[in-house]
Amino acid sequence: MMHKSTCFLLISLGIFISCTEEYDEPNFEIQSNNISNTDLGNNVSISGQIKDASNARITLEAPLMQSKGKNIELASDTLDAEGRFALDASIPGLGYYILKIYGVKVDSVELTLTPQDNITLLTHKDSIHESITTEGVIWSQDLEDYQTIRAKENPIELSNFAAQRMKATPASPFNIVLSNHIMESQDQWNEERIQIFGSVAEAFYKMDPKSEATQNFVRNFELMQTYMLNNGFYEAPDFESSTIDGRTISLSDLRGKYVLIDFWASWCGPCRKENPKIVALYNKYKKKKFTILSVSLDEDMTNWKAAIEQDGLSWPYHVSDLKGWNSAVVPLYRIEGIPFTVLVNPKGRIIGINLRGRNLEERMQNIFNF
Repeated sequence: MMHKSTCFLLISLGIFISCTEEYDEPNFEIQSNNISNTDLGNNVSISGQIKDASNARITLEAPLMQSKGKNIELASDTLDAEGRFALDASIPGLGYYILKIYGVKVDSVELTLTPQDNITLLTHKDSIHESITTEGVIWSQDLEDYQTIRAKENPIELSNFAAQRMKATPASPFNIVLSNHIMESQDQWNEERIQIFGSVAEAFYKMDPKSEATQNFVRNFELMQTYMLNNGFYEAPDFESSTIDGRTISLSDLRGKYVLIDFWASWCGPCRKENPKIVALYNKYKKKKFTILSVSLDEDMTNWKAAIEQDGLSWPYHVSDLKGWNSAVVPLYRIEGIPFTVLVNPKGRIIGINLRGRNLEERMQNIFNF
């Protein structure tokens, strides 16, 4: 790939791209699951009262730090005659934890802890899942509201609450819990909620880049973006440019066809090497409502025309403003290296980003069934 400059992760126009080999991807380390309380010293405290639950056992467990499929128990206590308890534990960092109460049945409260948290909790053994009072952390009110809303068993209301709180407070640790509910149905898979999820991932990375929670947010956000970019959720930004003979055409002129937008240049060695595969693809599918819009980052008309002829690029749609990296399409599609492709469906929506070689062939086979 020919590079203009070092690339960056970009959340814009629904496009999330890592487009150069020079990008130094963060090393998201998974916290060791062999950390005990004595390794770090106790750094979180949880105390309180669960009324009418005397003598019940209560534990703090870490389900994200798996050891052969079993949760790690970080601390435990037995509630006294008045239901009071106190837990001190050591945690490796920001993460998702569960407070479990072993009475006649097992009840649980989802917590998102960071080192130095000091939490107090008040509830009744019969209303743990719907009414709880918490103090000591910035997400206390979110937990209380979450318990109340979840008890209603209305997934749409819970999802809307999750989206509203995640958008308002992207750095809140409790977003670890809320993120499980932000997209409860197919209708809620939309750009707005994906971007809310992305803002939370970014906030968590700034807060604690090595935590397992941050790793999960970043990984899931990338998966969401990849899914949406390959399934027509985003409209391809429209543009117009000049053909070799001086006409002006736009991407929207090609609506009704599958369009492979191929960003390339005559001086780009990897682009020229890729061209025979593009030619073969065009010849195979050109009678199936498929075409190619080649967008050149050339600056010299003669070289551009010669490369088209030499490489046998026989499709009719070749455009360039002959401004090289200063072309208007570069910022529009956030192009940081070529060759670079965008596959667009007949409705003008993106169904593939930077597909080349075998990956592009397989995508076309899936579309046209041959």
